Amino acid sequence: MRPFSLAASAVRTALSGAQSRSTIITTTASKRTFSSLPQLRPSVLPPAHGTVFRTANNALSRVSLTPSAPAGVTGPEALDLVPKTAITAHPALAGVQIRCGPRPTMARSSRLIRKRRHGFLSRLRTRNGRKVLQRRKDKKRSVLSM
Repeated sequence: MRPFSLAASAVRTALSGAQSRSTIITTTASKRTFSSLPQLRPSVLPPAHGTVFRTANNALSRVSLTPSAPAGVTGPEALDLVPKTAITAHPALAGVQIRCGPRPTMARSSRLIRKRRHGFLSRLRTRNGRKVLQRRKDKKRSVLSM
């Protein structure tokens, strides 16, 4: 055989192997879902498959993640899907302090921020702000706004 034909046959076998590898890659890529990470948000439905992370311990298993509305309760209390203790009972958040309440956003802000949020011009821009100014005018306040 000539050296040219040996090289051509070697190239053919290499290309055929690469072609079969590319078909394997495309078939595995087409089987993948959009995300391989589990959904970590609380939901009403139980998980369809086993969890990727550690299993629930005693603290988490005591808390029911299903909606539990007492009989006769209507309104926003019945709409809560997860109890308030379910967030803090998670073992990953054992040493972390979680604040779910209102935050003091105006505690150490500057005067410019206070003027931007509660100033006279910001009251003029909105309908409810104009109502506030009118109420303060009716009461004969000397200072209508900041």
